[in-house]
Amino acid sequence: MKKTKLIFFGLLMTYLIPQAQEKQVTEENGLLKLSDQQGHYLLGYQYETKYPPAGVDSVFGKSGFIHPLNTLSGKMLTRIQPSDHYHHYGIWNPWTHIVYQGKLYDLWNIGDRKGRVDHVKFNKKWAKGNSIGFSARLHHLIYPEPNKEVNILNEDWEATISPINDKRYCFDLVSTLKPKKDTVTMQAYRYAGLGFRATDQWTDKNSKVLTSTGKSRIDADGSLARWAMVSGIIDGANAGILFLSHPDNFNHPEPIRVWPPGMNGDGDLFFNFSPSKNKDWILLPGKRYKLKYRLIVFDGELSADEADAYWQTYVAQSNRL
Repeated sequence: MKKTKLIFFGLLMTYLIPQAQEKQVTEENGLLKLSDQQGHYLLGYQYETKYPPAGVDSVFGKSGFIHPLNTLSGKMLTRIQPSDHYHHYGIWNPWTHIVYQGKLYDLWNIGDRKGRVDHVKFNKKWAKGNSIGFSARLHHLIYPEPNKEVNILNEDWEATISPINDKRYCFDLVSTLKPKKDTVTMQAYRYAGLGFRATDQWTDKNSKVLTSTGKSRIDADGSLARWAMVSGIIDGANAGILFLSHPDNFNHPEPIRVWPPGMNGDGDLFFNFSPSKNKDWILLPGKRYKLKYRLIVFDGELSADEADAYWQTYVAQSNRL
């Protein structure tokens, strides 16, 4: 009898565990949705083209970006397709000035029709224990002539979410870049790389920026940072993201781009780790280049001392791998 019960229990768990995992990684209308074991919807990855509102040029449609990014309490931190910058997409990773075969292209300002970055396929998706995530292939496309599209750079995004406590979780994002045939130069420019467009609830009056060198929104732009924290009031309570840059990244500590106070009137918030902000980054064909970031997504408050401790832990964990 005991043996029969054990076999039954084993079969039951085999049935239930895959079902639980299926609930953590789901798809809906071109959106991959990641939820933790408690059912909190934390991250959406848009793998089908998300077109802008009616009446806006369809060239601003895009795939291969993260939105929404939510806190454990459900506060949405990201924003897409704002009317001031229809090409802004939550968390995304295009490059602004790219030199390829002697010509300059722009993959960030997609309305210029010079280039773009889009999702191609999933490499894998998983929900294993407390870890959930996905790996996706993106193509960096240029338009050397009208109606001629060329992929010059493959990018693999690996996104992994793991728990910390009841108010915080960890989101690791690794970008692996591989030029296709010829050298790709990320030319120095004031913004490019990992971008974050914040919720429309944040303004100068209810949000703030703090960097590892003590800079604020007033003086952070162009500074170098190991980490940067953006936070503010959403639906009546504080929430935010701590962005950690790995020391193996190109041009670390990385230059950052932060919009100044008063942007778009009330003070919309945009943050960008931009490793090529102050120097060219040359990517050679046949080689792979990684950019590694950790985001600590939190409800409530997170101190500068805690932020620095998270960065130290991030580096120590990477060194043990």
